[in-house]
Amino acid sequence: MRIVTVKEVADFLRLKEATVCRLASEGKLPGVKVGKSWRFDMEALERCITGAQPGMLEKAIGGNDEPKS
Repeated sequence: MRIVTVKEVADFLRLKEATVCRLASEGKLPGVKVGKSWRFDMEALERCITGAQPGMLEKAIGGNDEPKS
């Protein structure tokens, strides 16, 4: 198990950190809130992404590509 931070997930998915937190709080990304911080199991995240249907992540973030700042 490899536990990663919001920043690492944001870099991996090329999203803003706020978007990663929102998707996690909506249950669209597998994560656990520890205090005020989110933590993610990278293996579970990769399984979630590779098992997703094409376009599913884009739909989850609002239907368009969100460039990382």
